[in-house]
Amino acid sequence: MKIHFLKNRTVIFFIVFLILLGVPFLIKDNYYLHLIILSGIFTILVSGYNLIIGYVGFFSLAHTAWFGIGAYTSALLSTKLGVSFWVGLLAAGILSSFFSYLIGLVTLRLRGHAFILVSFCFAEVIKLISINWIGLTQGPMGIIAIPPPGNINFYFFSLNFSAKSSFYYLILFLSLLSIYVVSRLNNSRYGRAFIAIRENEDLAKSIGIDTFGHALVAFVVGAFLAGLAGSFYSHYVSVISPELFGFQYMVTMLIMLYIGGRGTIMGPIIGAMLFTGLPEFLRVSKGLRMPIFGLILVFAILFMPKGIMQLKGMRWRTKNKW
Repeated sequence: MKIHFLKNRTVIFFIVFLILLGVPFLIKDNYYLHLIILSGIFTILVSGYNLIIGYVGFFSLAHTAWFGIGAYTSALLSTKLGVSFWVGLLAAGILSSFFSYLIGLVTLRLRGHAFILVSFCFAEVIKLISINWIGLTQGPMGIIAIPPPGNINFYFFSLNFSAKSSFYYLILFLSLLSIYVVSRLNNSRYGRAFIAIRENEDLAKSIGIDTFGHALVAFVVGAFLAGLAGSFYSHYVSVISPELFGFQYMVTMLIMLYIGGRGTIMGPIIGAMLFTGLPEFLRVSKGLRMPIFGLILVFAILFMPKGIMQLKGMRWRTKNKW
């Protein structure tokens, strides 16, 4: 029975993968393809955020900092030093995770409101630096003319980044890679420790789990993914500014995570897809757009407090076998 289930799941995944590969051929409108690309960026971003909030259970407000650091790192390396996108992408993830490691050494020893406030203050400090260090970041004007990734040519496979379809395939690859990393991590002993910390930190300590060390791992890996998302975003839109550190991005990530479903693999994916496209589709309602959007959020919070993934038949949770 188990083998039959695994075969069915493999077939389903294969069909979904083929559909994903065919999206640029199915969707000819560049605007809708643009929305899908943005949802891919948020999938990476929210998947990393899910590690610290959804699995470990620590409510951090510093995730926009890692996103912005990744974006600025890649943009500066590209525009000022002529470094390729691929090197900048890796550097963005590493630098974001490095800063998260330093901040995590201090903040992750705090709990409750203290941790939330300190993480928020750090994000605001980084935002102020991006505004006032004009010689490096160009201040409020931001960085413009960020070049796209270099073209990829490999035998029969090629990507020309003058077309949105190439950006789509790259973000698809990065999104699937991020989901795979998060899935593997959460199905390992680290993932089981994350959930134990979330459910009862004192009990987790009593059975020998290093709560600080495991939380730091989630914090650093989540920041690395945010850095990758920031790097891709900067080269995709070609213009960045201190607004990347704004609280509106934090709110957007929280909405996607909580409505999609915390502590699940699919939750961030569903949340990112739904709340990237929904505000745009509601434009037809003109003045009623934001009230309708607000009512949908209130309804979801009241009747689906654990997110869309609580619905029957939609769970894809980490196995908890001790």
